[in-house]
Amino acid sequence: MTEAPLHLIELSDRELVEACLSDNSAAWEALIRRYERLIYSVPIRLGMSPQEAVDIFQSVCFILFKKLATLRDHERLYSWLITTTTRECWRAGAQRRRESERSQSNGRERQSSQETHTAEQLAYERRLAEERHEVVRRAMSQLPERCRELLTMLYFLSEEPTYEDVARNLNMPISSIGPTRGRCLAKLKRILRDSF
Repeated sequence: MTEAPLHLIELSDRELVEACLSDNSAAWEALIRRYERLIYSVPIRLGMSPQEAVDIFQSVCFILFKKLATLRDHERLYSWLITTTTRECWRAGAQRRRESERSQSNGRERQSSQETHTAEQLAYERRLAEERHEVVRRAMSQLPERCRELLTMLYFLSEEPTYEDVARNLNMPISSIGPTRGRCLAKLKRILRDSF
């Protein structure tokens, strides 16, 4: 912004506004220069950032340009600018809060959507596990009793037994548990393969 001519700087607010209304661009520049610090100071005092203060400044200048011809008391321009700038700060603050709430709401919706997706995924995985368990249970029921007992003890009890426990419960030598288990698993594998 260039320096306003000295004769414009010395004009009263009323005279400066009248010169602006006469399409004197230098008068408009002088008017803005006179009040730019005041306009900037309001958002800064209200805790807004320098960038927000620039946005407020531009908005207030635009409002002033649009309403200059309708201002009733040009001598009260100072008060009008403080009021208008304060309102613009409130409006900008309210808009920022709405955007923040909308962003948080969108974040919650995304999180809710992810939670729903996760819940659906867990339900699907649980259903799949139940189906697999049922297939294995049916296949196990087709095994000879000795194999069924051995595999149940080794793989389906909540507490994993030792080989000594298995040998004692099934009345078989410890050395035969490994080979017997291998044969039983091979039979179970064949049953499972044939069922698909």
